Amino acid sequence: MQKILVIDDDLDIRGTIKSLLEANEYHVDTSTSAKEADKKIRTTAYSTILLDIFLPDINGLDYIDELRSKGIKVPVIIITGDSNISTARQAIRQGVFDYMVKPFKSNQLLQVVQNAVMHNHLIEERESLERQKQLYQAELEHTVARKVKELRESEQKYQDLVEQSLVGVYILQKEKFKYVNHKFCEILGLNPEDIIEKKGLSDFATAEFNKIVKHNLELRSKGNIPLNSFQFRAVTNDNKILLLETWVGPVLYKGSNAMEGIIIDITEQYYAKVRENKLELELLNENKLAAIGQLAAGIAHNLNTPLSIIQGNAELLQFKYSDAIEIEKILKQTENMSHLINTILVKNQREQQNEIVDIDINELLTQELEFLKAHMFFKHKIEKTYHFDDSLPRVEGIYSDFSQSISSIIQNAIDAMYDTEKKELSVSTTKENGMIVISISDTGVGIPEKNRQRIFEPFFSTNHRDIQTINKQTPSDHPKGTGLGLSVALNLLSPYGARIEFTSEVNKGTTFFIKIPIRK
Repeated sequence: MQKILVIDDDLDIRGTIKSLLEANEYHVDTSTSAKEADKKIRTTAYSTILLDIFLPDINGLDYIDELRSKGIKVPVIIITGDSNISTARQAIRQGVFDYMVKPFKSNQLLQVVQNAVMHNHLIEERESLERQKQLYQAELEHTVARKVKELRESEQKYQDLVEQSLVGVYILQKEKFKYVNHKFCEILGLNPEDIIEKKGLSDFATAEFNKIVKHNLELRSKGNIPLNSFQFRAVTNDNKILLLETWVGPVLYKGSNAMEGIIIDITEQYYAKVRENKLELELLNENKLAAIGQLAAGIAHNLNTPLSIIQGNAELLQFKYSDAIEIEKILKQTENMSHLINTILVKNQREQQNEIVDIDINELLTQELEFLKAHMFFKHKIEKTYHFDDSLPRVEGIYSDFSQSISSIIQNAIDAMYDTEKKELSVSTTKENGMIVISISDTGVGIPEKNRQRIFEPFFSTNHRDIQTINKQTPSDHPKGTGLGLSVALNLLSPYGARIEFTSEVNKGTTFFIKIPIRK
């Protein structure tokens, strides 16, 4: 349970915030002054601090400086009744996480606290990874230094110690291995007799890294560059892909020039960094979606009033001039606009609910496709065919997980047809082998064979392979994808047991199948 500290000399404010946060499964401590808060901060690790800017014993902004000088990096949310802009600017300069002016709404406070807790979690995880990296680097440097010293002392001692090393050790001569230790064999899943005199380092590299490995070995064999490392992808004996890092330099081995190096498996370290980046991206995306949703809802609400006035006056005019065709057109368009506003409001409301609900897949698809009519290319250039199975059962899940995933795949289909002569989109639903199957077909450019294994990778996109070419030659209304759509869709739907499959033919089109298990 995340721990929150509320520092405010107002009993009512403290009580209100404490009750609200505890109702949302936070552990909340309160203090009336900075002095009292200091005692609690010394003994408790808080995820977030809510701080009144005016305290009886110190100004809130000065107290933030004191906390930072003590090395306390917990996110601080300022709560104040003072809406003075200069005060807010000063708070931002001092690195507060957010600034809330009383009175504020409960949902606003909860969202800000949630964001601050997540921000603190990301900072802690990043610091933890950095500590691990430093420890790992220190251990590695210590190990390498110790091994090198021992190697120079005795060839026999070298042999014994290297065999027990935590890193892979090897010697290359004329591009073939002359020696590999036990750890090297363990990393690549082979025995020494399968490697020595038979293979070189580049033989383990994947196709795209083969020449890179050869080039780096050639440079280092001449001693022209410092003994720094290089990384490459390698294939093990059981066809597993690893990311390896190696340090290698020239030595004499049995009287002849050779290359001696160490090698380590950094695959897990790499994926830990990927996970960290993903968490940061998800938090950023969540904040952006919330802001966009609030903006859309505000615009829709503000349009309703003038729209109602237009519609009411048009109806009065129609009563007076019943034969006027123009009035009928006005009423028809106000009805269409009212329907669109309602669609925006319903969609926004559902996507803001972060809880499991019953979802009608056909209704969700209808809403997403209706919402896309604001996209001029979709509305006017694409022929659309929809076939929905009315007997589909509902599914359980978070509405935004499904709406965002399906919307991303439909958007990919639209983007694929920008430059094709034939532009047809087909969306259908059906039941098949205990699954709800959503089919989304386009007549776009298709997916080349070489890219089909990578389309679910984060940031992989065929829309921005050559940024310079796009900037010079591609019209501004053409899609420039981030490469996150399919990756996000797969990550959102996988927890529900859903699968995303596809068939594709270059220059003919692509069909995606979203298969969702029917609950029993």
